Amino acid sequence: MNIPFMRLDRQYAEHKDEFWAAIEPVLIHGRVLQAREVSDLEARVAAFFGLPQAVAVGSGTDALVLALKTLGLKPGGRVAVTDLSFVASASAIVLAGGLPVFVDVEPKYGLAREDVLLDLVQRRAVDGVIAVHLYGQMAELAEIHAEARRQDVFVIEDAAQALGATRHGQAPGQFSDLSCVSFDPTKVIGAHGSGGLVLAHDPAHAEHLRRLRYHGHAGQRVYSEIGNNTQLPTLQAALINMKMNHEEAWRVRRQAIAVEYDRACDENPALAAPLVRPGNTHIFHKYVLRAVKNRDGLAAFLKERGVATSVHYSLPLHEQPCFAGRHDCVGDMAQTRRTVAEILSLPIYPELTDEEVGHIRDALRAWKP
Repeated sequence: MNIPFMRLDRQYAEHKDEFWAAIEPVLIHGRVLQAREVSDLEARVAAFFGLPQAVAVGSGTDALVLALKTLGLKPGGRVAVTDLSFVASASAIVLAGGLPVFVDVEPKYGLAREDVLLDLVQRRAVDGVIAVHLYGQMAELAEIHAEARRQDVFVIEDAAQALGATRHGQAPGQFSDLSCVSFDPTKVIGAHGSGGLVLAHDPAHAEHLRRLRYHGHAGQRVYSEIGNNTQLPTLQAALINMKMNHEEAWRVRRQAIAVEYDRACDENPALAAPLVRPGNTHIFHKYVLRAVKNRDGLAAFLKERGVATSVHYSLPLHEQPCFAGRHDCVGDMAQTRRTVAEILSLPIYPELTDEEVGHIRDALRAWKP
């Protein structure tokens, strides 16, 4: 049996008619940028998150960069961010002119240590915080955000991996100034290309984001500031909007697959299933187990049985070469180092068959370090 890590071809095969029904109107009307499909998607995603404003952009990375600029990050400004995430969570800070301040993770869930974030905010040791909701479950931000407002420190939620996730019944965006979403093809709702979106409470922030996404255009061919060219193509907006029709069903399927993997991990003392924080709805954007001994041996064992795996993420961000000489750390990052040596991501997409899920489950049960 051969089980790839992703199967977007199956998604297309199952929903081929819907794909073409979504994109044909765009091909007919020909407005390939900033057409009605884009504003429709913005309104739909804003409502999905329970927020009043949404601005679509070209990628999740661009969403973070524009959010930082909109909130006034100054050159050299310090922004706290987890040491365990995709590189864009921190590279966006550098691209916006700031300095990432890396924070270690706690051992249970792999999320940034909230006590450290809170301390940095209380001391005004940072100008802002990018709070990353990792693998499909959310961090706790209520106290951090309340203190940030008192200290005039901004909070951005990196919700790239958390579309559909909740904490105490609330979606991302309730305890931050701006929240960023990614529609990368690897995400639970993905474009066939790149895409992103910024969610806002304040209409003034949304208007600023709209200027920044197209060269600082203020209307009537007047450009009031230096901006980017990061527009979500209309075709991608149409496809994403169509996929949003399946968000709930796909989420339920991923959660059901996660239950099967959990059972296998629970039966194998060499493995640890991902823990779900009390109060969280985990959407399992990634299913990331831990193999305390010989993670690489487990990956090789699964590969021999036709199961593709990946590591999210193989290096702490502070060790990535791109941040050499342009970052700060709080503490020794010991927990992040331990975590990246143990984690392994399994295939988890709605199009996996029951037979494939059973094959992966049985392989996990059989493995010995």
